Amino acid sequence: ELGIESIPSESECYPAKLAHGHVQWLINEKVDFIFYPAVFNERNEFKDANNHYNCPIVTSYSENIKNNIEEISRNEVRFRNPFMSFESINTILPVLVEEFSEIPASQITNAVEKAWEEQENARKDMQKKGEEVLQYITENKKRGIVLAGRPYHIDPEINHGIPELITSYDVAVFTEDSISHLASPERPLLVSDQWMYHSRLYAAASYVKTRDDLD
Repeated sequence: ELGIESIPSESECYPAKLAHGHVQWLINEKVDFIFYPAVFNERNEFKDANNHYNCPIVTSYSENIKNNIEEISRNEVRFRNPFMSFESINTILPVLVEEFSEIPASQITNAVEKAWEEQENARKDMQKKGEEVLQYITENKKRGIVLAGRPYHIDPEINHGIPELITSYDVAVFTEDSISHLASPERPLLVSDQWMYHSRLYAAASYVKTRDDLD
């Protein structure tokens, strides 16, 4: 509702529409500046994937925000949105060093390295939890469902409580990234395998069909 006046197209996906309200909320809160990079490549998690693009909305949506929210287009708000690849530390660092030239490069390097390490830890935590729940449903003869969604479906505003609904029936819920490390999809695929969360979904689906207690 906060951002509805600046949404330029009714056909945009729901997360894109939410971005308008989120940015407007930041402006209303008078933050120092808004950092919203245009990220055209994800990191490549599967070497056999066709590519590791982000979807066009993720790739360019900060440009849409910049040109449609009046406070930003009138330069009343400091809005920084460099284009960058999230493929590796080596692709992230040069862009951040250039964009934030007021910060010593050594500090940026240190921050990026720590952040990259923490991201790895978070991914491993998800995988460990997936394996723990698999063991749980095996030992207790229960069932599990892998919710084959997009990353933003973790947001309860978007998923409408479906995970909680499923668990209320005593069925375990898995995200695709909690089990995608346990199998590889049969290649070649019949689709263009170019978005990383899709690649994880294909891998997760390949694992699901090896078990009778997963759907």
